[in-house]
Amino acid sequence: MLLRHSVFHDALFPSDLNVTGSASSSNDDFALRRIVHFSLPPTTSLHDTPLVLFDTETTGLDSELDRIIEFGALKVVGGKVVDEFWSFVRTDIELTQNIVNLTGITQDMLVGQPDINDVLPKFLKFVRGSIIVAHNAEFDMSMLKAAGNRQGLEIQWPCFCTLKLARKVLQGLPRYNLDTLAEHFKLKFEARHRAVGDVKVLNGVLQEILENDELGISTWGDVADCVVV
Repeated sequence: MLLRHSVFHDALFPSDLNVTGSASSSNDDFALRRIVHFSLPPTTSLHDTPLVLFDTETTGLDSELDRIIEFGALKVVGGKVVDEFWSFVRTDIELTQNIVNLTGITQDMLVGQPDINDVLPKFLKFVRGSIIVAHNAEFDMSMLKAAGNRQGLEIQWPCFCTLKLARKVLQGLPRYNLDTLAEHFKLKFEARHRAVGDVKVLNGVLQEILENDELGISTWGDVADCVVV
């Protein structure tokens, strides 16, 4: 479905949603579905380019049936945190007791919070011009893409996965979940299974890997086989 030359285009697609990297978002025909796109040459430095490490907490594991209830992200340049993004997300889905026990997030905590239609555009604006990073990125990206699809956005933003990266460069660990990596690098959680708490540990893990010259991880091309699209 196309809205050609429609006055509704600006209302549906405000300029803040035009999140682009080296390629532009597609809007030639005022298409109802807008592509949010970012791409990089392989030589791009991971030390000089902004990295946005993000995590989501959700109502469950199904990207179609479940919903995001918390976003947390850190923007990091050259190993230093330069900005932070955090938000609860209101949802009509009732939280199960398992989710409440796991995250510490209750239904009452989500009352009065912005919904995903408000939060997602702000998050996409926050990541503009940045490489995005997540641990077990296939899950977080599936939730992000599903949320985008419900807003008419096709998110084509490559995300490099620190789970895949850790498996590649750290040999001999019993597991590669965030708890094991935190223990390996002697990092402490401020709050486990809360978005910002997990992301802070993730940043510690990533910096340990990037600062280890013996591992030779310094460019986008070096993590090409760890990218989730």
